[in-house]
Amino acid sequence: MSADSSSDEEDVAQVRVALKLANSVQDRSLEVPTESIAVPADIGRKGLSAVVNHLLGRSIPKEKGDDDDDDEVMSDDDDDGEKLPPITFEFIVKGTNNRLLRKGVEKEARQHGLSLEEAITITYFPAADVPQLSNDGETLPDWVSCLSACSDGSNKNTFVLSGCYDGSINAYKREQRDDKDGTSLLTKVNFAKAGTGPIKAITATNHIDENKLWIASASLDHSLNIHTYEYSNKANKKGNSTSNGTLQSYGQCVQANNGDLGASTSDNAFTTSLDFATKSDNSKLLASGNGNGMISIWNIDDNDDDSAEVSDKKRQKSSDSKKKKSGNREIVPIVNLANAHSQLVSGLSWGNHNKQCHQFNNSDNDSSNYGTHLISGSWDHSIKLWDVEKQNCLLTLNGARVVSCLDTSYHSEGVVATGHPDCTIRLWDLRVNTNSKQSALIVSDNTFRPSHKAWVSNVQWSQSNAYQLSSTSHDGTIKVWDIRSSVPLHTVRTFPKEEKGLSLLWLPSASASASASASSSSSSSTKENNNGKGGCHSTIYAGGTDCIMKRLEV
Repeated sequence: MSADSSSDEEDVAQVRVALKLANSVQDRSLEVPTESIAVPADIGRKGLSAVVNHLLGRSIPKEKGDDDDDDEVMSDDDDDGEKLPPITFEFIVKGTNNRLLRKGVEKEARQHGLSLEEAITITYFPAADVPQLSNDGETLPDWVSCLSACSDGSNKNTFVLSGCYDGSINAYKREQRDDKDGTSLLTKVNFAKAGTGPIKAITATNHIDENKLWIASASLDHSLNIHTYEYSNKANKKGNSTSNGTLQSYGQCVQANNGDLGASTSDNAFTTSLDFATKSDNSKLLASGNGNGMISIWNIDDNDDDSAEVSDKKRQKSSDSKKKKSGNREIVPIVNLANAHSQLVSGLSWGNHNKQCHQFNNSDNDSSNYGTHLISGSWDHSIKLWDVEKQNCLLTLNGARVVSCLDTSYHSEGVVATGHPDCTIRLWDLRVNTNSKQSALIVSDNTFRPSHKAWVSNVQWSQSNAYQLSSTSHDGTIKVWDIRSSVPLHTVRTFPKEEKGLSLLWLPSASASASASASSSSSSSTKENNNGKGGCHSTIYAGGTDCIMKRLEV
């Protein structure tokens, strides 16, 4: 019996592999010798993860239901209590188009025509942490339909904003917890009614005054309102600092008359999507899309500051006049794209790759096109790229399904993720050759299938990892994806059964800059302390029909 077992082991097919730590991983203590080693041919990511942990002198991960036969072979009888905990790794086989390993090494190599006569180079890096759902979510007055965030002009304070079905806007100041490195704490600083109907879209950008924000909100009551939010730290009677803020109505955006542009005052003319841009001269542009397929561009100009040359008397009169008109000023669009789409505009973005430098850090990213090129998605199944200054559509990509939500990458200009009612997330590359329709469809239609079990209501790209995005759905889950794999990295049941996920917001950790360059193959940057787990690197906020804004630490 013993001889037969020995013979079986000798007959197990093997391949030689050379393991290389990804260059983007800063913690070089995770490097293993680069000399090639023999491993079972059918070894997969779990087995390779065990190999790397073994070579690092860490405990070996022991998972039930592991399909890799080699995991048991790699286990040892050492006292794991004296070793560092294991780390889960991801692997990319060189020559496989940068795809994450999801099969056995031999099968992956043969599928991509790689020779097994030479050692196969495999790059590895720490896997994404499982999102941890916090139990202390924020209870809101109604369904949480939309979420947004913005830092003030000083970049010292970040605010999370929610829009609800009762017409309210809720503002929270985001801070780092004292007891957990990197995790976030929300302090409510404002609550205000912004409409008589459900808030369907909300967006914010920093104000010329570093203590203020611009906030735009759109309601199903057909209103599109601009607000200024002024944040202040005040000391109470005991001398302690307290957070407070004032949300004031600045004005209402007035759509064109029915006679000018067709059915803009019809029942479908309510605004469905919004996004701010900051131009090179610091002026603010707001893009809005409505249920009739029209896109409008608004120039938001602050006229509240009086000139220093105005006399005190004139200054007082001007101030009194503006107080009377507060919230009544009418803002008219500078551009109307009346027939931008044939149906409802479900998503707009000026481009997160540029917005990142304006909202969350002081980097010198090129923003020459910011406020010029706009990306839109619609229920008419199309994604379009617009030159707003020339009012021209530069590119149209037509898909097979209604677009229910849209977000653009923070790292690659023109890369777009969309969600759809057919439960699928699709990727689009607006950099493709306009004459190559086939390449566009390949990019957009076959990446994550299937994605969810119900209507995909929101997608959000990671700011710290160029390959990752998150999604939520009417199935009540949140999923984290890596675009190098067709299956999700993690699925988290976030909302109770029968409740729907409606909105998402993915922010860097409260203690880290959003400009942390983890835009290549590493997931969650590097693991900083000895056990390889480090602190939390980002936070996902989610809202839905259970009226609670959830928080997941990643």
